[in-house]
Amino acid sequence: MKILQKIVITLLLLTLGFSLFAAIEFPTEVSNSSNDVLSSIFPILYGDDSFRSRILERTKGERDPIALVLSGGSARAFAHIGVLKYLEEQGIVPDLIISNSMGSMVGILYAAGFSPDQIYEIISQLDISKLFDFTMPISGGLLDTSRFTSLVASYLGKEVRLEELPLPIMVISEDLATKRQVRIMEGDILPILEAAFALPVYFSPVLFNGHLLIDGGVANIVPLEVAYNYSDTVIVSTTFYEGKGLNLRNTLTILNTSLDIAKRRLGVLAMEAHRDAIWVRCDVEDYSFMDFKAIEELTHRGYSSAAKQQAELSQLESGVLGGRVEEVRSGFRERQARLLSDYRLFDQVDQQRLSHLVYLGLAADSYQHGASFFRQESLLGLFYTLRWRGLTLTVQGGGGWESISPMRIYPNLTTTLTYQIIPQILFEGDLNVAFDRASWPTIHSRLALLGRMSFLDEQLVATLQVSWENQMIHSVEFEKMLLHTGVALEWKPKGSANLSLLGEGAWQVGGNWDRHFIHTKVRGYLPIPYGFSFEALYTGRYALDGGGHVPLFQSDGFRSSSLSLDSPANFLIVGSFGLDWQPPTFKPTAGELLIFENSSIGFYSDLLFNDSDERRAHFVYGGRVKTTISFLGLKSLPTTLYIGWDKPRETLYWGFILGAEF
Repeated sequence: MKILQKIVITLLLLTLGFSLFAAIEFPTEVSNSSNDVLSSIFPILYGDDSFRSRILERTKGERDPIALVLSGGSARAFAHIGVLKYLEEQGIVPDLIISNSMGSMVGILYAAGFSPDQIYEIISQLDISKLFDFTMPISGGLLDTSRFTSLVASYLGKEVRLEELPLPIMVISEDLATKRQVRIMEGDILPILEAAFALPVYFSPVLFNGHLLIDGGVANIVPLEVAYNYSDTVIVSTTFYEGKGLNLRNTLTILNTSLDIAKRRLGVLAMEAHRDAIWVRCDVEDYSFMDFKAIEELTHRGYSSAAKQQAELSQLESGVLGGRVEEVRSGFRERQARLLSDYRLFDQVDQQRLSHLVYLGLAADSYQHGASFFRQESLLGLFYTLRWRGLTLTVQGGGGWESISPMRIYPNLTTTLTYQIIPQILFEGDLNVAFDRASWPTIHSRLALLGRMSFLDEQLVATLQVSWENQMIHSVEFEKMLLHTGVALEWKPKGSANLSLLGEGAWQVGGNWDRHFIHTKVRGYLPIPYGFSFEALYTGRYALDGGGHVPLFQSDGFRSSSLSLDSPANFLIVGSFGLDWQPPTFKPTAGELLIFENSSIGFYSDLLFNDSDERRAHFVYGGRVKTTISFLGLKSLPTTLYIGWDKPRETLYWGFILGAEF
């Protein structure tokens, strides 16, 4: 036992050591470094001549071009979508766009030809919290952006360059090496997009043409002065930040607010120097910089703010969108439907570049897709993730955490490999070694092949799963073995207040291939008035061999201080019911770093029927608190804390559920 334990620990250390080495980005020589302090006031330009030529092509020299400045502001920058919508309704099309920070995200999509409504549709239908990943700040940032930018780039097209977009746009960044502003008007879209919102500490600097770029909004959130190098007719859309009601003695709030002072002041000074600019002051200054789920309200406020400038805007002489823009917009619906449908099947992204992530963290489990029956522990410790195209490899070393009382933590090593063969078919394999026993470790493996299709405008999703998993207590004896094949149907009708219904039917072979079960499962969720919601779960497992002793798994939904309840019956039925209330305006934050979303409080009860003699139910009940802990509104972990009374054992129990319940 000790020899095996030493071998496993050695392999763990070697694997994680190699992973950490592979993820480190060693210092890259930056070609544009300069020790000349005075040069820091001179910007570096890429593509200026071409930029001016493209502007001239639009105006033919017959009128002054219209320049549109889109300020930074993180989530508040979504207000620019509403501004663009109002401008188009007034027949105003900018001839050039100057942007920084998240204003560049909206600006690039618009310059690529998408309409404001289409930009809104792209952003609002993406669950941003699933597209960012934690990483150690080895490269300078806490969050990896590669999945998000890869998905956005898939709308723009592979290997598209900034200067090829239908409308001229300039993205402004700052260079850490030279301390100079970098104005980008040409180059590959992907690094420019990543550099645009590379907010220091949160996101890593981006290497571009020998520069190490960060978000240009850190120096000046409103780059208005730049626009006057190309035109005297300027519209500026701002998304300043007030942060009313914040605790200005909170350490993180002090840091965020102090960073905002200088960049806001420079922006205001530029606006004071150019009072002739048409200023659309978006009424979003009370919104948090991480309120990414408020896109509908932000867009609406941007629209109404632009409408207040109708008198000045009506005096402008504007050009037209052009044939290339019309072509992009006419093909949007088909492209959007395909991209979103493919993405939503498994929340997988065609990774545009190789990505390495190393981080200390806590994960709900190792299984990204499908279902596991034998193991349901949470994982904590050091994680390494590699992503390339449709391949994802994750290695975790540290502890396994059984988060239901009586809780325990034990040494654990998990490796997961996921490969999306085509958008509709995904393979997943897992290997888990847990030192959760006094003698031999538990070795668990799982292979799964999943096929998934959506129908009825994505309201109905069908999943076919074939999985095999086994669990060994030492090298020659299988403790458990299970072959599972089944079909699941998930129905989420549109316009029905998020009504959803998930049903599953499956056939299982268990125990050394000598047991046969029919497995059924139905789960329903229904919002009801006044912030309440009702949830119900049914799980049924029926032995076909007459052998009784149908197993109970943690994923079946029966919360108990122990899952060893046994019975000679040839069936097992679990019924779970919950009623929760969500306060409509309750969204506390911790220094605007963590936000607690979708918080609710409620009651639940679980019933277990598996007694063939007395036909009585085992009954547990209690209360629960649910919330989604979100880091900057970009990385979320649903969490449930519950406490209840275990009637069969006459004892109190409690625990956590990380991730979605059941």
